[in-house]
Amino acid sequence: MQLTGDTFQHNDFQIGNHDQQRTFRTTQAEKQVVLGLLGLGALSLLVATFFDKNVTQAVMNQNSIFGNIFQNYADQGAQVVTFTAAEVIAWFIWRRVNDVVLKYIMTAGMIVLAFNQMLSLLQDALSYTFSMLNNIQKGVPMGIANNTAAVQNYPETLRWGLAIVFTFILSLLFANWLNKKSDEDMNYLIVVAVVGIATVFIAQTMIGEMKTLWGRFRPYEMTTVSGHAFSEFTPWYHMNGANGHNSFPSGHTMSGWLFLYLALFVPRTNISAQKQMTIFGIAMGILTGLSRVRIGAHWLSDVTVSSILTGLLIFAASRLISAHFVESKPTLS
Repeated sequence: MQLTGDTFQHNDFQIGNHDQQRTFRTTQAEKQVVLGLLGLGALSLLVATFFDKNVTQAVMNQNSIFGNIFQNYADQGAQVVTFTAAEVIAWFIWRRVNDVVLKYIMTAGMIVLAFNQMLSLLQDALSYTFSMLNNIQKGVPMGIANNTAAVQNYPETLRWGLAIVFTFILSLLFANWLNKKSDEDMNYLIVVAVVGIATVFIAQTMIGEMKTLWGRFRPYEMTTVSGHAFSEFTPWYHMNGANGHNSFPSGHTMSGWLFLYLALFVPRTNISAQKQMTIFGIAMGILTGLSRVRIGAHWLSDVTVSSILTGLLIFAASRLISAHFVESKPTLS
């Protein structure tokens, strides 16, 4: 399967009249980045094993602007990936299905899925935003919010109105963008889209099940923080069972790292955009994790384990697709 134009193919590539075969392999640069991030994660988990409470005592601040920004707007990585995947599938169907009735039904179905993801995205963003504004009015720390599920504290008409407008505009942009793609490009993108939906599902299921099994109290749920009591604290390796608490691992951090998957949607010949999106995805993962510790919603070990698991899942998905986060142009021999 060709990735883009006449330069890259899924399993081999052509340059002019020179046919060269290649087997997809992880590049040396990718190995270095992955091993570097894993090493950083291992070090972070080692520190957290002994100093989880100390780190929280030192950095927790529910009035942190940094913490609040990422609490409000970094929890949408899963929805963004699924929305993008649904749009790609929708316009792939529109382009490939010949039966008119079936084409309209299937395309509309995927647009509805994209709309549903936009509704979910806005539910999280609006819920946290309105909670923050209400907290400011009440004179309490603005980061005190429902950290386990979005609550309806905003006008529902606002969410639906924004979802309709955003989905309509973005659908037009996606249709225009994908209309210019070659058949080979579309064959690549449909694989990325399907694997992307599966990746989000696995990540959400994995993190969600672990949250229930571990039953770990969040830092802000402790009896005291500044008083150093931490009477409900348990180390990250201790499973408490289902008890209504779900600090470990961090769901926000998972969503932050899922932004990295967007790099795989970038055209395979656009090396510059691939680099930018990869850097953006890694930055979102790391910064979201740090923000959760800062705002007192998670322990360092919560965000570290979530980062390691989600990062490895995304990397495995890229190997399944046989796509590098940043492609290297083949050289002539």
